[in-house]
Amino acid sequence: MFNHLKLDSLTREEVTNIASEAMIVLPVGAIEQHGPHLPLCTDAVFAEEIALRSCAAVQDSFRAVVAPVLSYGNSHHHFPMPALSLTSEAMTIVLKDLLRSMVTTGFKHIAILNSHGGNDEAIRMATRDIARECQVNIAATSYWTVAWEALRNECQATQLGRVPGHAGGFETSLMLHLRPELVRLNSFPPHRHDEIPTEEMSRRMFIQRPNNSVGVNGISDDSRHASKEKGAEILPVIIREVARAFRQFMGK
Repeated sequence: MFNHLKLDSLTREEVTNIASEAMIVLPVGAIEQHGPHLPLCTDAVFAEEIALRSCAAVQDSFRAVVAPVLSYGNSHHHFPMPALSLTSEAMTIVLKDLLRSMVTTGFKHIAILNSHGGNDEAIRMATRDIARECQVNIAATSYWTVAWEALRNECQATQLGRVPGHAGGFETSLMLHLRPELVRLNSFPPHRHDEIPTEEMSRRMFIQRPNNSVGVNGISDDSRHASKEKGAEILPVIIREVARAFRQFMGK
């Protein structure tokens, strides 16, 4: 469906012909536990799907292509639960190498689209350093950052719990819409109020503890109000807002 948008589906000549004018998007996710009901690939699925759909939405204004998703992220805070993690240092090095490769290939407009909170600092650091080093335009954002106001005001996404949270109502709804076959409907975690912060991370002190630092038992909030229908309502808002951010970045 999206092959024309995928960088790795193009030939070397096709890439060379579009690189100087096109925007390339690097989706960045993670492979980590998402409770007993969602798969480890949840963040990687979100990053790739949102990148592809958002790039499809801007094709009327400019050419945009999507690099293969960087599935691995900085997920040490999920240990000892299952995760395949890069250290913060390695994550930044990998991002910088990929950005340099894109510049060497000829791209002058690069965007990183992130779907995992643990990557936020790394994508910003890599963007800041490589934009200056290589003298190209680079943008970086997590999808919820640019879509936050619309998600809160238009579809009341915060009623599902924290946005995006971790394996709570928001992410579970998105996965029910995008990959329902991967959701374990009989394994939803029991609802618990205790110890789960109600404020968004940006509005409270950032705290990490020696072992697992993701909510209660690796889940940020309640998922029992999640639904496929809510996911179908949320996703177009995210796509619209990410596409809007891409257009602003490209001056279109």
